[in-house]
Amino acid sequence: MVPLTRRKDLLTLGMASLHSFVCMNFTGPCMNRDSGCDLEKVRRELQSDGETPCPQARRIELLIRCCHIFSHNAVQEFLSCRIWLLRARFIHQRILEEKSATLKEECCRLIDEVLAMKEALHSRFLLVNFLIEISYIYHFYNEYSKAHGVLEQAQEVAGIKFNMSGALGKRTRFQQNDIAQLVVRIERSLESLNVESGGEQKFPKDIALEDDTVLNRITFLNPLTTESAESLSVVEQLLMLALLEDLQKSNPVFVLTDEQSEAFVAQLVQRPQDWCIQSKALFLRSRLERQSSRKVERALMQIQVLVDEFSGECPSSVDRTRCFFGSGLLPIWSVQHFLAELFMSLGLVKSALSVYEALEMWDQVIECFTVLEHREKAEQLIRERLQLGETVDLLCSLGEVTYDTGCFERAFQLSGERSAKAMRLMGRMLFFRKEYEAAIPALEKSLSINKLQLNTWFLLGTAAFRTEKWELAAGAYRHCASMDSENHEVWNNLSAAYIKLKQKDRALRTLEEALRCSYENWKIWENYMVTAVDCGAFEEAIRAYNRLMDLKDKFVDVEVVEILGRAVNDDLVTRSGEKTVTLKASLLKLLGRNTASVRLGRSFVVKVA
Repeated sequence: MVPLTRRKDLLTLGMASLHSFVCMNFTGPCMNRDSGCDLEKVRRELQSDGETPCPQARRIELLIRCCHIFSHNAVQEFLSCRIWLLRARFIHQRILEEKSATLKEECCRLIDEVLAMKEALHSRFLLVNFLIEISYIYHFYNEYSKAHGVLEQAQEVAGIKFNMSGALGKRTRFQQNDIAQLVVRIERSLESLNVESGGEQKFPKDIALEDDTVLNRITFLNPLTTESAESLSVVEQLLMLALLEDLQKSNPVFVLTDEQSEAFVAQLVQRPQDWCIQSKALFLRSRLERQSSRKVERALMQIQVLVDEFSGECPSSVDRTRCFFGSGLLPIWSVQHFLAELFMSLGLVKSALSVYEALEMWDQVIECFTVLEHREKAEQLIRERLQLGETVDLLCSLGEVTYDTGCFERAFQLSGERSAKAMRLMGRMLFFRKEYEAAIPALEKSLSINKLQLNTWFLLGTAAFRTEKWELAAGAYRHCASMDSENHEVWNNLSAAYIKLKQKDRALRTLEEALRCSYENWKIWENYMVTAVDCGAFEEAIRAYNRLMDLKDKFVDVEVVEILGRAVNDDLVTRSGEKTVTLKASLLKLLGRNTASVRLGRSFVVKVA
């Protein structure tokens, strides 16, 4: 039996190792990077379902050490050990190049174990913080309903609600009248979760917007409009940040989502209380501003500040990591990647190239060299690195530069036929060369190693569809839908596969899912209308026709209207078992609306008896 003191020391060592790994890869300050270990051996040990750690990840042996410690029998009696193991496994997942089904299963098991003993989390603060953390895990694996559920529970435990409202204010310098602006209203039913924030802290600089028209912040008519945000505690800001993530993940295609997100971010950056929260909020604001011609330069400067902050010595690692696990902060290479994307969007190709080379993102390096008309330099750079020793990643990169499938096959053999990446990249290259028959086996081989590859399933489905392998296409798209139920394109493609399989009822149901995800998409509504007519779902067809007239000016489909007219006149039976004569009023209303908005030819004659 290991003495209690030794067990606590062991747990502390694991926590310190994970803390150091987080500093090296997520928050800074950057410590000594030399570990003296066999890097390739360590990378193989962290491989999961054929996926290896990103080449940018540093000191990964620290992650192995803490995982071993948290899995040791000597510390299993501590509830906190399971929480720390969950954190370590999720960090492990986040540094892999693709999602891992094995790690997902372990994370979900650990979540269930902790939630089963949540009474042991004696304070509201600990429970709310844990619920916030697992919401990020659910979001990462596209489990949006579960994430939303735990955040609802977190709000209930915290006794706080965040609601969207409106308040009069000005956005521009020359605006004469105050107009309604979105704002986050905060309602409390319990005492605030005040926790010591660690005293005086240094936060990343908030770059001011120096535009000649748009104000740096909305100026509200009532100065007390944002007063409630100033009273938020650290854990309540974490909850607000998690709700913002939930908003963006659940409603990614709606314009209103950006407006709501801006309101959340404005509240968060107004009164910084934690380094991680402020860094994440400033990053999200920059991501929102990248599409604005008036704000993109501010976004670029802000991201540069966040990148520079990683290398700075102040604040201390303790101040930086205090709220790390509840903030969903991205690894530093993701922030640097976004900086390079901003450089590219502004035409600063050489600046982007230097970032991509440092990150060893060879796809993007090739793109930059192509723009600069020096594509051959990317191949030369990779071959120079290969002379120091072959690795799976370098061989894959060479294959991407040279379009040589032999490089991917060599990488696959070098990995002991365990590299999902090699087969994934080979299949993707063949797919974009329109060699669909050849791409399918490579994609299937990659998915046999790691089933949790959403984009690879989608490519397999598309390749199968284009080679008329309808069953394979439907199966691949079903896998996509099970992993991301909010993707309208997946549902739409699945319905097309069902139509080819003569399963029109299933096609109609999947189109309903597609519309749930993208209600404003007229193309899906048109597919839905045609499929509904084919299935005898005439009421749904009329509803879809009306919706298409809302979305498209002067929409008309003579063939569909004629079919609907004949169905009503012949008093057919609908899919639901009702007589079509009951739809006469709806059809007449539709015809009246259609003829009022569109000038129809003489051939357009529909008689409804």
